[in-house]
Formats: sequence, C-alpha cells, structure tokens
Amino acid sequence: MRLLKKLLVVCGLLLVLGLGAAWAMSRSLPDLPPLKDGDLIFQTSTSNQSLAILAATASAYSHMGIIRLTESGPVVIEAAGRVRETPLAAWIARGVLRRVAVYRDPDLTPGDVERVLARARSLYGRPYDIFFSFDNDAIYCSELPYLAFQAVGLSLGEVQKVGDLHADNVLVTQLIRKRWQSYAPCTEKGLDFDQCRAAIMAQPLITPASIARDARLRPVYSNYPM
Repeated sequence: MRLLKKLLVVCGLLLVLGLGAAWAMSRSLPDLPPLKDGDLIFQTSTSNQSLAILAATASAYSHMGIIRLTESGPVVIEAAGRVRETPLAAWIARGVLRRVAVYRDPDLTPGDVERVLARARSLYGRPYDIFFSFDNDAIYCSELPYLAFQAVGLSLGEVQKVGDLHADNVLVTQLIRKRWQSYAPCTEKGLDFDQCRAAIMAQPLITPASIARDARLRPVYSNYPM
C-alpha cells in the first residue's frame, strides 16, 4: 500500500506535467520575463534518474541551474555530465515539455551576485555526482547553487537525509541497485546491498525541491500548470 501511494505521487506529477501538453510541445520557447544574473531555474529532466527524483521529492523539479547573462544571451550554469554552461534555449528544450520555473533572491546585491557566480564558475569541469554526496569532488545539480550561494553566507534550502524523503519506493531502490557497487563508502567497508542502502538513507543531501521552498526566494516565472 505504501509503495502504491508513492507511485501515485509520481503519476500525479506526470499528469500535472501533461496538462496543456499541446501548447507546451510547440517549437516555441517560453515567453520568459527579463532574467537576472543569479536567478535559479528549475525543470523536469529527461534523464534516467529523473523519475526516481520525482518520486523521492514529490516535486516536479528534478534538475536546476543558475542563470548567467552573457553578450550572446543567457546561459545556465549546471551540473550535468560536468559543471558547465549551457545556452538557456538549449537547456529549456532539453527538459520535459519545456516546463521551467524561475526563482530569485530579491535581497542579493550586485556584489553578492558576482560572488555567487564566481563561486559557481570556480567549479567548472567538476564531474557529475551520481551518488548525491557532499563528501567528494563531484557535484550534483542542486549542490551547485547550494555551494555557490555559500559564497555570500547563504545556505539555500534544507539539507535532509535521503531517508527523510519519499525514498522507500521501487524507483529509488532500482537506482540504488544500479550504483551501489561503485559507491566508495560501501565498497571500502565491504558492505552488502542492504547495509549500503541503509548507509545511503542516512546520507545528507540538498534537493531542487528543497531549494525552491526556501523562504528567501521569490517566484519570477513558471509555465507549470500548478
């Protein structure tokens, strides 16, 4: 019954994403308002792990990045493959149904924004962290803005343990099964699957959903139906 309820959460999220699909599937990109350096942008990723993230967080946001304005147009600083810049249009087109949401910290000064972006850019080239850990050099998507905003003394969102999420479901379990034998904290201690899964459940992380709930942030734009 618990598994059924968690799967229903995912189905509900997918239904929300599907509402208005005929409009969203058009070739045109969203009519975004003027963006600012340091804005945070969220989407529903098409990656293989996205459904597990949706199920675990009960949120439509499974990927995010930081906006940086350039002479050739806005780019998204993101952790995907490696920490890098992706043109905004390409980033949006890569997500499910081109759904995006943009949030902003209205209290950031221009100097704050410069420090946030400088910190983010100092991480360029870091590999993507498939284990969502703070304890290595790799970076996952929501860890990137979390670390970048620490440059101005801000701690975005709420750090949670994996086990505090809706992680007791088949999608998350399947993802762990695919990766656990490469997870150094487990292999170094000779843990079996159940022991490794328990260790992962106790691991802290920061999620896109948690950052989006940060009281400092204000919504700037969303084309999500709800």
